[in-house]
Amino acid sequence: MGYEFEPACSRMEWLDPFYKAVWEKAFVDAIPISGTFELTPRCNFRCRMCYVHLEPSEIPKYGKELTAREWIRIAKGAKEAGTTWLCITGGEPLMHPEFETIWRELSQMGFFITLQTNASMIDGKFEKLLEAFPPRQVKITLYGTNNDVYEQVCRIPGGFTKVDRGIQRLKEMRIPIQLVSTIIRQNEDDVKRMAFYAYCNQLPWTMTAGVKSSVRGADNEAEDVRIQERLDEQKKKEIQYLLKNRPVEIERKPCTYCKDYRIGYWITWNGEIRFCSFMNEPHIKIREQAFREAWEKLIRYEEELDWPEECKTCKAQKGCFKCAGMLNAECGSPHKVTEEFCDRVKRWLDEGKGEWRI
Repeated sequence: MGYEFEPACSRMEWLDPFYKAVWEKAFVDAIPISGTFELTPRCNFRCRMCYVHLEPSEIPKYGKELTAREWIRIAKGAKEAGTTWLCITGGEPLMHPEFETIWRELSQMGFFITLQTNASMIDGKFEKLLEAFPPRQVKITLYGTNNDVYEQVCRIPGGFTKVDRGIQRLKEMRIPIQLVSTIIRQNEDDVKRMAFYAYCNQLPWTMTAGVKSSVRGADNEAEDVRIQERLDEQKKKEIQYLLKNRPVEIERKPCTYCKDYRIGYWITWNGEIRFCSFMNEPHIKIREQAFREAWEKLIRYEEELDWPEECKTCKAQKGCFKCAGMLNAECGSPHKVTEEFCDRVKRWLDEGKGEWRI
């Protein structure tokens, strides 16, 4: 099958030329070189914007956590299929009942592993574990620079103290750290201090204000915590850029705009393989089949998924950048678009460019 468009990784100017060539080759051959294992929905924080976290009593409503044995079997299949980069996340992945066994086994398989954590549980047995089997990188969510802000965002006492202690310990172990922050109403006044904290600790830091609604059962407060005014302004600028430099091509199917299209996957805590964390489909049960078989089914789903019919005839389409995950989170399904979603985009176009009726 030929492809008339370039893979998303071709536009990643920051990517090392060697790795870019690897990713482009993987795209052509549909090799799953990059994967995410979402070990658990458990977390010791209760962040207002989280789309995954479930209380232990709620977990049985949505499925059963994969065991260490199941994760290890999946990892072996992924390795054989070509996975090189692996992200371990959650919830808080360290809260999986068998995290130590999972981490030890995966670390010895040869993956380049990124651990995504809130860093509050690093000291103690996990400190020793990471010292013995260090990850390639630890990506840490930083949501403030004091305990009061953490209590507002994560709804737990003493959060920053615990996170800072974990960060300092990882620095002592010389494990590379990347700080990432989601900005909501409860911590937007602390943004400059977060940037200064990263600077003082000589750590790379990125932030986003893109909070999406949960479609996976989490007690998510997206509608209440979004900094909507700033997001609207950002969206209008994005639309102006698209119309001028890179209009949306509705002929391209939704998944073709995703950087993980044909090369990446996400495995949920209850054993379903998808291409995006914001999706609640397809329902490909990986605990019931070989990894390669599940991967091939995911590729077929990506190839067949199409835009809602309304999008194909909409006059605003060239300035309306969206993806399957966004439609799923904002409209409840990648197969439909709501009137509210469309009206919002058309309003942005009117205010920013005013050419959508052409």
